[in-house]
Amino acid sequence: MTEHTVFVAHNVRFDYQFLREAFSDLGFTFSRPHLCTVKMTRKAFPGLPSYSLGKLIQHFGIRVKSRHRALDDALATSRLLEMILEKENQISPPGIQALTRDQRPPAHLPQDLYDRVPQACGIYYFYNQDREVIYVGKSKHIRRRLKEHLQSNTLKAARLDREIASVDWVITGSELYAALLESYEIRRLMPSINKAQRKRHFPAGIFLESSPGGYRRLRVGTRKENDTPINVYTSTRAARAVLEAQVDKFALCWHYTMEYKPGKPCFKHHLGNCPGACVQAEAPQDYNDRAELASAAISYELEGSFILVDAGPEEGRRACIQVEDGVFRAMGIVDTDIPLAYHSLAEQLTNYPDHPEIRRLIRQYMVKKKLHRIQRPKDQAEGIN
Repeated sequence: MTEHTVFVAHNVRFDYQFLREAFSDLGFTFSRPHLCTVKMTRKAFPGLPSYSLGKLIQHFGIRVKSRHRALDDALATSRLLEMILEKENQISPPGIQALTRDQRPPAHLPQDLYDRVPQACGIYYFYNQDREVIYVGKSKHIRRRLKEHLQSNTLKAARLDREIASVDWVITGSELYAALLESYEIRRLMPSINKAQRKRHFPAGIFLESSPGGYRRLRVGTRKENDTPINVYTSTRAARAVLEAQVDKFALCWHYTMEYKPGKPCFKHHLGNCPGACVQAEAPQDYNDRAELASAAISYELEGSFILVDAGPEEGRRACIQVEDGVFRAMGIVDTDIPLAYHSLAEQLTNYPDHPEIRRLIRQYMVKKKLHRIQRPKDQAEGIN
């Protein structure tokens, strides 16, 4: 939602840090150009007694329905930003100028770099002077993402500015193919600046278990050897966030998910959001059906053998991703004159190692977007599903 946008907030570092930490818990690096309306208001309207959002709302007569509610405060901040930009004879703050102008690449890079880099979907590599890969990324628009990297006012951008000596890229056309290739390349190359992805481990998991009362229990826990979680996460906090979302979605009992306290009514039951498994007011089978649905929604596991077909880097080529017996097996870019049959396509693909992150990406993308799916035939006859 925030890709290729500017993050604006009143006292922006406070809000921005929350997002960065939340993304970090999930194993991602969140980096966006950002503006602070506190600093901008001080420049545009100097001499006011206070620059807190509440005082500015009163001073400028900004209409809000309810203060300290997220949406209302955000709307008030957006109106404040409009007033800053609308002020007569007001010179645009330097932060906005830096974000909106089409800056040139740093002096040590080719000045026509932005013209050479394609505005296409794929992955990109940043190299240092020793021709070592220091960063791997992906984007639906590589050129635009490169500009964001080099024009952001962040510590990461400053480091990239110092260390980048050259840029290379691979056009994939397919967002899924780009995500899988990026994940693989980060683990293979261990780039120094891909800190969050390089250190990506999955010590936490969500487990589906039986309980003495007959109700299926979804719980968060630390993974141990030979454990079989239905999904894995970089932290227990990240796992709890995912499970809590499913509790709300499937009306699950809080005491059979987030806290194990059977026999006592959970607070969701008091609110009318839990039909009552915690106090045996709901039949175990009815509850377990929903718990199984939640488990399926959480699971990163894939089932069956199939090839996903997606857009390719150019006309006449397509991206293909192979899953065999629930395990990621191979992928590649295939000419469109190859028949759309499982074995014909599989022969053209390159094998890659399986990884929980790869399976998570495939499953996530399959939920988000319907792709052409070719099943492995049960007999020698090939077919398309």
